[in-house]
Amino acid sequence: MLDPTEALSPFQLRLASMDDFSFAEALTRNNMNGYYRRHNLVWRSDLFLGSWRESENFVLECDGQAIGVMRVTEEDQSLHIRDVQVVEGWRRTGAGTFLLDTAHRWARARGLTETQLRVFVDNPAARLYIRMGYKTAGSRLAQFGAIRHMVRCV
Repeated sequence: MLDPTEALSPFQLRLASMDDFSFAEALTRNNMNGYYRRHNLVWRSDLFLGSWRESENFVLECDGQAIGVMRVTEEDQSLHIRDVQVVEGWRRTGAGTFLLDTAHRWARARGLTETQLRVFVDNPAARLYIRMGYKTAGSRLAQFGAIRHMVRCV
């Protein structure tokens, strides 16, 4: 029976495997390329792989097609959202909101008190995070000055 409290969604989230790594890295690198260039940062595949191995990784799908990636880790009483990446043609369709709502539900279910993430200061996704209740908590990577650390109570 349908639970009327659950919103119907065209999106499905599945646990990623190493078979998904190439997709996830290519998507993340492609989405972040402009920010890295503008802020004089260098992409390092070895660091992404290390982070992948330490994170819980998920692939977002719609009708069986991979359209995004979310990666999370637990830190103290917080669920840290490492990545929310959506394929360009799927942005502004609710995919990012679906991923963040899922992370918020997971954090509550795990008894955590907050979610946190980092975003480039010039990334338009920051507007979504603010709409969803995130507040700037200072820059964790102050030496770069390009990254905003944001937190939301769950």
